[in-house]
Parts: sequence; structure tokens; C-alpha cells
Amino acid sequence: MPFRTLLAIQAEVKPDFYRTEEAFRKRVFSLLESLEGTPFPRLAAFPELFGLPLLLHLEGGFHPRDLLKNPLLPWRRAQRAYGVFREVMAEAARAFGTYLLAGTLLSPPYEEELARGRFARTPLFQNLALFFNPEGRLLAQVPKVELTPPERWLRRGTFGPHLVETQAGRVGILICLDGFFERYLARLDALGAEVLLQPSANPAPWDRPWPWDRSRREGEVWRASAQERLVGREHLRLLLNPMLNGQLLGLTFEGQSGIYTLREALALAPAPRGDAALLLTL
Repeated sequence: MPFRTLLAIQAEVKPDFYRTEEAFRKRVFSLLESLEGTPFPRLAAFPELFGLPLLLHLEGGFHPRDLLKNPLLPWRRAQRAYGVFREVMAEAARAFGTYLLAGTLLSPPYEEELARGRFARTPLFQNLALFFNPEGRLLAQVPKVELTPPERWLRRGTFGPHLVETQAGRVGILICLDGFFERYLARLDALGAEVLLQPSANPAPWDRPWPWDRSRREGEVWRASAQERLVGREHLRLLLNPMLNGQLLGLTFEGQSGIYTLREALALAPAPRGDAALLLTL
């Protein structure tokens, strides 16, 4: 049975949402509450970097001078942030009965094994998205492949877990910049993906002149690209593009979230800043 309810979540970053596990849980559940009473199957998506502030603010802020006392601190904070992010999002998927793209965080990829429990196979950080089923089971841990200049210290992912086959259809996941590369779009389409999730975080003013064509605006180009990306595909029919906004790591993020089909925006956030829940029933 195909997805009946789609939710793309636009979220504004504020440190207070991330200082404790309970504050983060409250934030996540409040952003998903519009799913209540909607038809099944459901699919919801959070934006890129939605979980990153856990690394920075959970249980006390992180300052670079702390590395002088404890050089292993980033990895210890990442392990705690990953654990809270994963458990809260799994709980939310169960509570709202939804397939859930939890957005992304910066962390080493963690694995589960019966005797070893949860462990990191590599110490290198990646930009990772987590995708859960309605029972809270982690179906895929998806790495970003194409990195922007501020992300070049991260480990690039390889294409593989970016296609997930669910009981409601095949879902493709491309994190922000990855979703603008034709080779990944074409491959997902050829593999039968029907819905594309593209969690994004755009560190630029939404109304600035587009750097490669200054007669156009950033947001205008972004929306036009989303509407055109599905044209001529074999299987891809829907695109959910949830976007982050606010201040993070000295950067200002803006972006107007949307749900798109062929040459058309089915839903758009009212502004490139602030929270928005784009809910669509099919």
C-alpha cells in the first residue's frame, strides 16, 4: 500500500532544544504532532543537521579549549549524541506510527553486534541520516557522499544504503548536495525509488543573488530545480525537501521547505525561517 500521509518538517535551530535528552524529545514530538489522526502508511522527514546541536550542547556546551584537558572529548560527545538521537527518533517513529527520516548528525557511523553492543568501526566522522520504520527499527544509516567546503574534514560516504524498500514503496535518500547530482538521481530512479527524501541545510540567505546567475535568486533557483528534477523519470514521483534554518557553527542557514511532484510544488513553507510542518494526505 503506497504512502497516504507525507510530512516534511522545517525546523529552526535553538540551543535550548538540545541541552538535555528530555528537551530534545519534547522538541521532536512537538514537530511530529500534526501526524495524529492521519491515514497510514505515513512518511515524515526532518532536515539535514537537525541532530548536530546535540554534539555541541547536550549536557553542557563544547568549547575547543576543552580538548586540552581531554583530546578524546569529540568522540565521547559524539557517542552520547548519537545514542540520544537514535533512541529519541526510534521512540518517535513508534509513537506516531511513521516511517521516519531523522535528519542528519555529524558522527562516526555506529554498528550493532550481539556481543559487542554498539561500536564505531571507524573514528572518522560522517554526515549521517537515520531512517526508521514505524516499529522504531533502524532500516538505513545513510552517509552524505558529496561534501561542501565546510564539510571537507568529514569522511565521504559511498552510494549503497540510499535506497530503502519499505512496505509502502521504495524510498530514496540523498542528503542536500547529493540530490543535485544527476548520477545519484538516475541510479535511484533506475532502482525503482518512487519517493525521494532530500534533507537540506543551506548556509546562505534565501534571497541572495544566485552566484552562478546573479539575475536570479537563491530560493528561486532551488525551487525551480526541485520541480524539474522529477521530469522524465521512470519511477520517481515525489520529492520531500525539509530544510534547516537558524544559527549553527557560526553559519546562518535559511531555506523554504517543500513537497514537490512533476513541475509542481504541492506544499511550500510560508517563509525560509522558522518552523513549518508541511502535511500532505494522498
